[in-house]
Amino acid sequence: MKKIFVLPLIILFLVKTQFVFADNDVFTVDNIKITGEINIKDYRNKHLKSAYKKGFQKLITNIVKKENAKKLLSTDFKTIQSLISSYRILDESVLDDKYNLEVSIIFDKTLVTKYFFKQNISYSEAKNLEIIVYPILIIDDELQVLSKNKFFNEWNEEDIFENINFILPVENLEDINFIKTNLPDLEELDLSKLVDNYEIKNSTILILRYYKKKLNIFIKTNFNEAKKFSKIDFKLDDLDNRQVRLDIIKNLKLYINEIWKEENIIDISTPSFLTLNFEIENPESLEKIINKVKNISLIDTYSIKKLDMKNAKVKIKFFGKIKNLQESFDKIGFNYKIINDQWNLSLKKV
Repeated sequence: MKKIFVLPLIILFLVKTQFVFADNDVFTVDNIKITGEINIKDYRNKHLKSAYKKGFQKLITNIVKKENAKKLLSTDFKTIQSLISSYRILDESVLDDKYNLEVSIIFDKTLVTKYFFKQNISYSEAKNLEIIVYPILIIDDELQVLSKNKFFNEWNEEDIFENINFILPVENLEDINFIKTNLPDLEELDLSKLVDNYEIKNSTILILRYYKKKLNIFIKTNFNEAKKFSKIDFKLDDLDNRQVRLDIIKNLKLYINEIWKEENIIDISTPSFLTLNFEIENPESLEKIINKVKNISLIDTYSIKKLDMKNAKVKIKFFGKIKNLQESFDKIGFNYKIINDQWNLSLKKV
């Protein structure tokens, strides 16, 4: 008979309890799951420590480039613990003498940033991301339409990034005819027409050519209008091996994530400063404006330099690329115009 003990669902906070659950102030890592033995002394605390380490590893994997992650992944437990604002136990039980734990870890963004700065390591902006992925598979010079394309059918079978949602295209006869017509020259062509209709800003087009036990993959990424081309080759005896394909898909997802991190890197050693002119329509406008500014993760600090009944001048210190800041303004609800190097912003009408 299976033995099941459901432990009380609890919320636990560390000693330092003053924190803000906002994207601008914290890094939150969800769905950390641990399974372990119960026949060891103080097993709950030991497995919770494992959850801390796993949460830190997930954070590093998501926001730090691969070449820098190795250094950070060797961080000692005491340092990891010092970077945590709080944790929340989502589920806890004992099943068949196994302890099962699911926890959410909240890292203090300021402390993490300072730690990265000491290690001379920059990170990329942490946010949920949608990417349209269009895999084109060609075997022995013959196009495999999406229904026969195993890379298409298996792409989302395994999730390795909880913050990235890979969107696959819908089979479209016009697109298929375009690809067939231009099959030999796809790498040289502008293929944006294949993904433009999906209204998703970030896209990756994969041209996979398998011939004589060799898989050549040409990758075209477009992240925030920054286009990049790259190529990866695999030597494969058998493309029909499902596990081999899943391993390739995993590597491609990791590679795509590395490209995205490169395009969205935040160099914490070189902040930028900008003065913004905000239009104020009524007394409540300023409060809404400041709340929105505070919730832009790229903005480190702000100060109001001038204020009257119609306008406010706000100086911000921010990290990262100016185009990413522009995207954040648009996404969070601002209209903006740059006139004579002056940034003029107003709240979007609801």
